[in-house]
Amino acid sequence: MSGEGFTDALPPGTKLLWFDVIKVLGKGGFGITYLGKDNNQGQRVAIKEYFPTAYASRGSHLEVTPNSPADAKTFDWGLDRFLKEAQILAQFQHPCIVRVISFFRSGNTAYMVMEYVEGEGLDSLLRRSKVLDEASLKKLLPLLLDGLEVLHRADYIHRDIKPPNIFIRKQNGMPVILDFGSARQSMAGRGGQMTSLLSMGYSPFEQYDSTGNRQGPWSDIYALGGVLYRAVTGHKPMEASIRVAARLRNAPDPLPSAEQMGKGQYSPEFLRAIDRALMVMEKERPQSVREWRPLLLGAQEETTVTTTFMAQQGEETGTLQTAGNKTNWRNFISSLNAFSSRLPAQEGLISALPDLVAPKPGDMQRITPQEVRSAPATATTTGEVSAASTTNTTGLSSGVSDTRTTVKRGSRTVLGKEDAERIATLLRDDFKPFVPEPPPPMETAPPQRLPGTLWEEPATKMAFIWVPGGVFAMGASLADASRKEDEGPEHEVELDGFWIAKYPVTWGLWRRIMGDYPPGLYMHSRANHPVERVSWLDVHKFIDKMGRMTGSRDVFRLPTEAEWEYAARAGAYALPLLEKSSWQFGTEKLADHAWFRGNARGQSHPVGEMKANPWGIHDMLGNVWEWVSDRYQANYYEISPRLNPQGPPAPASGSEQPGKSPSPVSRFARVTPPREMRVARGGGFNSIPQECWPTSRLRMAESASAVTVGFRLVRQD
Repeated sequence: MSGEGFTDALPPGTKLLWFDVIKVLGKGGFGITYLGKDNNQGQRVAIKEYFPTAYASRGSHLEVTPNSPADAKTFDWGLDRFLKEAQILAQFQHPCIVRVISFFRSGNTAYMVMEYVEGEGLDSLLRRSKVLDEASLKKLLPLLLDGLEVLHRADYIHRDIKPPNIFIRKQNGMPVILDFGSARQSMAGRGGQMTSLLSMGYSPFEQYDSTGNRQGPWSDIYALGGVLYRAVTGHKPMEASIRVAARLRNAPDPLPSAEQMGKGQYSPEFLRAIDRALMVMEKERPQSVREWRPLLLGAQEETTVTTTFMAQQGEETGTLQTAGNKTNWRNFISSLNAFSSRLPAQEGLISALPDLVAPKPGDMQRITPQEVRSAPATATTTGEVSAASTTNTTGLSSGVSDTRTTVKRGSRTVLGKEDAERIATLLRDDFKPFVPEPPPPMETAPPQRLPGTLWEEPATKMAFIWVPGGVFAMGASLADASRKEDEGPEHEVELDGFWIAKYPVTWGLWRRIMGDYPPGLYMHSRANHPVERVSWLDVHKFIDKMGRMTGSRDVFRLPTEAEWEYAARAGAYALPLLEKSSWQFGTEKLADHAWFRGNARGQSHPVGEMKANPWGIHDMLGNVWEWVSDRYQANYYEISPRLNPQGPPAPASGSEQPGKSPSPVSRFARVTPPREMRVARGGGFNSIPQECWPTSRLRMAESASAVTVGFRLVRQD
């Protein structure tokens, strides 16, 4: 199977969720990158497929399978790393870091969907012009350095910086860092077959060690120094292994210095900064971007962690913004007071610990927790100064001592490093998500049920809303110009009443039931966000396990398509038309009810922040698509029964039951059974307005998961 001459590539026209494969952009030992189209948003995207050819091949049904049982462990391990890398990259919102739009599992492998950057690689630019002058380089460097620092502050190393992986946007000339190599490097350390992962001349010597134990920000600094060396001399740096060999023989470094090669054409300080980055021993290089930046650009360029450009754009990067070069302990402790109201800051606060200024030896005194909690908050993730906080939001557990060791600096008192680290650890490990307070629990559902009646289910403490039975017109009418073919015909449906969850299932609830499954996806800072990246089959594992844990089996389920749409409409027989120019429906604005492409900034948000619908149900539109129980059939509305429709029947074979995995098939078999297609509803945070609508339908394989797909539950009486 091939795509345009590339062996084992997906053929043009292949559908992956709502993405179409157009052509192959490039192929390496670790995977294949395709040009694709996002049919939901009508834009081009880059799709990276996990496909390590040394360990796997593609079968007749386009599924990727390990070559042998011996390769299966390495393949699965690399797949897990690939997904974790995608998860990390999806958190970054920075103009110089390629944006990850979505990632998902499908066909026994995984895919990462990224923005498609139009422009030119730095390698192509250097082939034309041979060298770049200092002024041109200093226009690119501030943003490149800032993007790199954002990665490093999240404990992430690029590992493959070189001219082809720095792209210059056609639109505005801004540099973008592409093709992260962290997962590839991990694969190299796991198996012995993928050895050609070094970029000769740009990879530092510590990267030849596949364990990665000696790698850090200084490794990326070496690589970027190599890029600058190429840009000022016209020649790629000599391989690090040759330079180390010369050093072991006490011979001169065979790499001519940038200061020597660029003399008279560039400032001496700029050239010396390049040479510092290219020191062959890692300890001799700048250890951080913060240390290297003033050497390259001059001391006056050393500013805050986040660039002025980012501040103007109002984008959050997940890093801790500071007013100067260091974050002192007082500011760190003060910023903890804003912790609960600024959930995205949590990961940034924890990762900032290594850069904080440690207290100096001197006079010690005692300070009470109340004094710590009442300190004014001065450092935040979105600005330099915030209002003082007097609320106890630190969430300290009873296991923490009632006093704190502190040190005086003039008139200021700051918390000791050991105690601050303990507080940070407690915040990270013991943080409990905010849960809206429902009415007092009842043992049974209230007998008097009006539309919108709220009830806390006693076993799970989940809030449910009563949806009364009734009749409505399901599907999109012909008057809706944006109606898709599978959203019609409009037809009358009658439903019995049911209880539906007030909110989508959150990561916090998922964690309590499923633990760390799927591995590595849970983050404390998103405990009150809707769960996502779970397949339809994963959802039924959750339902089954929750039923066993609560002793309430066969009580919880997914809503049917008809139930979901009826609840989203709040029983309305007819829907007002969506005004596309203003994103309004009737007198209501979509932006008041839904997180979507126009306001979500490319990420999910805590449940319940937007207005509820008339029955008090939140987040039915936007934030995440929601799985329903029905199988997908494009023309089902033409044959759907009027009373309580349950969706199309099971396949003719009858071998698969709803909520159960397909019959076991060898991982190494070339022939796989057809996948069941299911339905998700309501649009997600990356969706266009027309998709965040009660009638929109998304077709997905039941075994697939995506970054914008979650679910909510219905409870049986």
